[in-house]
Amino acid sequence: MSEPIINERYEVQQRIGRGGMADVFLARDTLLDRPVAIKVLFPEYATDPAFVERFRREAQAAANLNHPNIVGVYDWGRQGNTYFMAMEYVNGRTLADVLRSNGRLTPQQATDIAIEIGAALGFAHRGGVVHRDIKPANILISHEGRVKVADFGIARALNAPVESGLTQAGAVMGTATYFSPEQAQGAQPDPRSDLYSLGITLYEMVGGKPPFDGENPVSVAYKQVHELPKPLNQLAPEVPKSFEAIVAKLLAKNPGVRYPTAEALRDDLRRFRDGQPVGALTSLLAQNAGTTVMAQATPPAGASRPTAVIGSQPTNVLPKTTAMPSTAGRGPAAGPGRNLQYDEGTQRRSGLVVWAAILAAVALIAGGIVLYQALTKEETAVEQVTVPRIVERTLDQALALLNDAGLEADPVREENSSHPELLVWQQNFPEGMQVPRGTSVTFKYNPAKDPVTIPDGLEGLTFAEAEERLLAVGLLAQQTPEESATVEEGKVIRTTPGAGELSRPADPVIVFVSAGQGEGKIPNVQGLEEADARELVLEAGFKIAEPVELVFDDAIKAGQAVRTDPPANTEHLKGSEVRLFVSKGGEPTLVPNLIRTSEAEARDALEASNLKVRVDPQKVAFGSPDVGKVLAQDPPANTEVPKDTEVLIVVGVADDPLPPPTQGTTSSTSTTTTVAATVAPTDPPGTDPTTTTTTTTTTTTTTTVPPTSAP
Repeated sequence: MSEPIINERYEVQQRIGRGGMADVFLARDTLLDRPVAIKVLFPEYATDPAFVERFRREAQAAANLNHPNIVGVYDWGRQGNTYFMAMEYVNGRTLADVLRSNGRLTPQQATDIAIEIGAALGFAHRGGVVHRDIKPANILISHEGRVKVADFGIARALNAPVESGLTQAGAVMGTATYFSPEQAQGAQPDPRSDLYSLGITLYEMVGGKPPFDGENPVSVAYKQVHELPKPLNQLAPEVPKSFEAIVAKLLAKNPGVRYPTAEALRDDLRRFRDGQPVGALTSLLAQNAGTTVMAQATPPAGASRPTAVIGSQPTNVLPKTTAMPSTAGRGPAAGPGRNLQYDEGTQRRSGLVVWAAILAAVALIAGGIVLYQALTKEETAVEQVTVPRIVERTLDQALALLNDAGLEADPVREENSSHPELLVWQQNFPEGMQVPRGTSVTFKYNPAKDPVTIPDGLEGLTFAEAEERLLAVGLLAQQTPEESATVEEGKVIRTTPGAGELSRPADPVIVFVSAGQGEGKIPNVQGLEEADARELVLEAGFKIAEPVELVFDDAIKAGQAVRTDPPANTEHLKGSEVRLFVSKGGEPTLVPNLIRTSEAEARDALEASNLKVRVDPQKVAFGSPDVGKVLAQDPPANTEVPKDTEVLIVVGVADDPLPPPTQGTTSSTSTTTTVAATVAPTDPPGTDPTTTTTTTTTTTTTTTVPPTSAP
C-alpha cells in the first residue's frame, strides 16, 4: 500500500506526535528529497476560522524567524478538508520527554539548554514576536545536542490586540502551568512574559516539577498571580545560590523586576556557567529596597486610602471575591440612612482589606529580605584572612604559606642579583594585612639560571597542582589540551620535557592536560573484510563491541563489513564502543519439497525460491508411474540454504520397451511356407484353369560364438 501524499509533494511515513490541535507526521519531501515534519490540523478545527487563523499565524510567524535555535517552517496549505504545515524535522526528543525519562537535570545542564532557548527568544523578540507558550513540550533537543524552540501557534506581534477570556487562555494564550501572571490576567504579554515561562521551565528542569499545580487551569492561573513558588533549594538542596537567584528573578510577579531582555538573561547564565558572580543577586536587593519605599508611600491628596491601596494591587481579583452584603430579611427598603450605613460598612470592610494588604506587603517585604539574605550569605559573608610574610622565603615555601592561608599565588619572575636564586624578594600585600579569602597575592622572585630537573608524579594531577609543583622548583608551566581515552578530563597526561629530564628555567614546561576523549567521525567500513574494518574503527579511536553482529546481506559477501552503529560519518565520543555488522551472505531460503512433482514443476518451484537446479536422470521400468517424476532431492525439503544454492533432483526416465539380445549368440530361423495360388489360363477360352502350388523354405541357423575377452 502506497504512502499518502500531501500537496503532491510530501510522502507521509509515520505519526511522531500529537498536540492540542494537530497531529505531527514524519514525511519525505519528494521534491527536495529530505525529511520534514508535517503538522496536520485536526479536521474538527479546520472549520473554525479562529483555529485556522492561529494555524496560519504559526506558519507565518515561524517562517519569518530564520535562526539555528528555532524550528524552521517551509510550507503551509490546505489538504482535503484540513490544513497542513511543513516544518524542519528535528531528529531527537522534546525537553518534556527528557525530563520524564531522566528526571531532574543539573543546574549546569539546565543552564546550557536555557542559553540556547534564550538565543531563540532574543531573536524572535527582536523581530517583534512573542512566543507566549514556552514550555518543555515545545523545546526540542536533537541527538546532536542542538536545542530548538517550536510551536509558534499562539505567537503574536508585540503591538497586536489582546485576546481576552480566561477560558481561552489555556488553549489560546498559553499553558496555565507555564504562562506568566500577566497572561493569566488577560493583559498584553511582552518579551518578559516569555522569560517568566522560561523561568518556570528552568525551575522544573532542576526541581523536578513545576512550581505551581492545581486541579484545573484556573486554579493554576490563580497561583501564578498570587502565590510564591517553594524555594528551589528545598527541592534540590545542591542548587547553587546564584542559580536560584536567576530563577527567582525570572519568576518575579512584576515584569519590571525580571530581566529586561533575553540577552540580559543569557549574559547572567553565562556568568553562572563560568563561575562568575551573577547580576540577579544585585537586582534582588534593588527589588526589595524599591518595594519597601512603595509600602511607605502615602496616597495622593484627595484620594481615599482604600482606593489608593487597592489600585496598587496587581489584579482586581480581591474585590471580586469579597461577598456583597444581602438586604434580604431586613424589612423596608433602605433609605438614605441605610445607604449611609452601608457605605460606612463598606468603608470599614475596605479598611480591613487595606490593612490586610499592608500587613501582607510588609510580610512579603520581610520574606524578600530573608530570601535575599539567604541567597547572598555565601557571597557577602566572605572570610577575611591574614597575608603571611613570604619575602625572603624560597619559592616553594612562599607557595605553601599562601596556600595554607587560603590565598592564590601570582608569582612573577624577575632577576635580582642581590638575592639568591628562587628567593622571593617582593610581595604586593604587606605582611599582616586582612584580605578576603581567595585573594591573589602577587610576588617577585629571583629565577634560577641552571637547568632544573622536572619533578616526578605530575601525571594524574590537575593543571593547577602540576603548575604549583613546577613553580616550586622555578619552572613555568604551559597548558596544552590533548584528547585522551585513558586519562580523566582535566588531569595531566604527560609533560615535555618529561619527568627526570632537565629544563632551563626560562623555557616553559609543556603540560599536556586531558581534554577528554573528544569526538571523532565513525569511518565507513562497508565492503571491507572484517579484520580491515576492525582496524579502521580502532584507528579512529573507538572500541569494537564484542561480539560482532552477523547479518544476512544479499549485496555484500560473507565475511565483509555491512555497517556500523552509530552509522558511518557521524560524530561520536572517542573511546566509546561501536557495533560492527558483518555479512554472513544472502538471506537463506527453504528448499521446497519436490518429491513426486514433475521436472517442470520442480524447476519452477526452485526458481521461485531463488535456487538453482541440477537434474540427474534415473531409469525406471517402461510404463512406470515414476517416469518424469522427482524421485529424490539434495538438499532435502525444508533445509535452510543460501540463495542461488544448487539443488540436485533425481528424475525418473523410461527404460527401453524390449530386452536386449543375449551376449555372444547369433540366431537364424528356418520357416517353410506353402502358398497356393490360382493362375489364370493362357490357353484359349474354354480351357480349365491350372492350379500351381509353391513351397518356400526358410532355414534358421544358430551359431554360438564364444565371448570376446576384453583387451
